[in-house]
Amino acid sequence: MTVVGVPLRPFASSEAPLKLALNRAYFDALELAGATALPIPIVREVDRIRFHYELLDALLLPGGVDVEPRRYGAVARDDCHLTLMPELDEVELTLTRWAIADGLPVLAICRGIQVLNVACGGTLWQDLQVEGVTRESHDREPRDLLAHGLDIEPDSLLARTVGRTHLEVNSLHHQAIRDVGPSLRAVACSTDGLIEGVELPGHRFVVGMQCHPEELVGKQPWAINMFTALVEAGSRYRAARAQDRTRPAPPAREPAGRRGST
Repeated sequence: MTVVGVPLRPFASSEAPLKLALNRAYFDALELAGATALPIPIVREVDRIRFHYELLDALLLPGGVDVEPRRYGAVARDDCHLTLMPELDEVELTLTRWAIADGLPVLAICRGIQVLNVACGGTLWQDLQVEGVTRESHDREPRDLLAHGLDIEPDSLLARTVGRTHLEVNSLHHQAIRDVGPSLRAVACSTDGLIEGVELPGHRFVVGMQCHPEELVGKQPWAINMFTALVEAGSRYRAARAQDRTRPAPPAREPAGRRGST
């Protein structure tokens, strides 16, 4: 069964100790798509991150708090009222860079598309309304409200995955992609011009969406396709990795100084 890693989020309150958790909708969507979800804790040691990474066939980067601006060469603006978790950034950026290097499939949602973009050298708007990028808020409740349209490039992997070139999507964010990472391709824009879909050409499956398809599973027919495509790509990755491990090692080369000796 395909194992999909999902990084957890720290939660703290004055009434309870610090917890690690995540919205159940992500796990339900992965289970419906046929995956086994593996929660990944927030840890400091890179060896422990690597231990979890080696168990994965695919990676889901979920929504959450803001990416620290220093990660994309900016200074945090006080008027944008950012919520930052540097430890979470470190874990997710590390996982994302490893996944890109190894060809591990990735589905990046909301904060996830922003993490993916930063990992690929891109930048973010710290707050869409404060910085004058949009007039209307893109943070719209309830979580399954279809808030705006999304136009998708017809020749993109995203369009093939959802089976459409236009969607009506939900919107639960105040940040978004500013400059697209050089290796990424922008493939979808909101009706007011924001980049809300990207993919990584040449890779098995690396796709980012600014909306939250996990909240639309069972309500919009295309939403489950995102998770099914991730799981199928993860299954192919798992099979290819298993095949590589069973191939015999090439014969050792004889030291140059001994060739032709009698």
